[in-house]
Amino acid sequence: MDQGLAAFFASMAALLGALIGGGFSARAARIGGEKTVEAARQQVRDQAQAEADRWLLQARHDAYQVILGAIDAYTDALILPTTEAQAVEAAKQRFRSAELRVKVVGPDTVRSAANELSLTFIGVQRVLDDEQPIESWMARRIEEHHDAFVKAVTAVYAWDADATRDVP
Repeated sequence: MDQGLAAFFASMAALLGALIGGGFSARAARIGGEKTVEAARQQVRDQAQAEADRWLLQARHDAYQVILGAIDAYTDALILPTTEAQAVEAAKQRFRSAELRVKVVGPDTVRSAANELSLTFIGVQRVLDDEQPIESWMARRIEEHHDAFVKAVTAVYAWDADATRDVP
């Protein structure tokens, strides 16, 4: 009976060990599965964010190309004395449309620079509407705001972390 009892206790200990080991294995498998699922979710989130960032960068690029062309056309239409009123109006509308695209895709630094340039154009347009001559300081002011806009756009594409700290 002693051997039988010893065998019984040994088998019970082995069964208990197997149950505890199995429990830990099941728990470890569950934790591993949860971590795998969370990693997959994070990968999907990261991929979606990368796609959104890529889309935004492309939208900004397109908007900036359009507005830079519109700035040149509007500046020429305002500054050149031979420009007809209809051409000035068309250039103004093209600039306004491009400015709206920039306002949609941002960021704030570029929106602000575009707004300053727009206000400068409005001021020069008012001088023309009053049939006054364009003075050289007005052209310089347009050029200054144009340069500020280009600098703001350039910061969006900069790889330097200091240059892009204000760019979302």
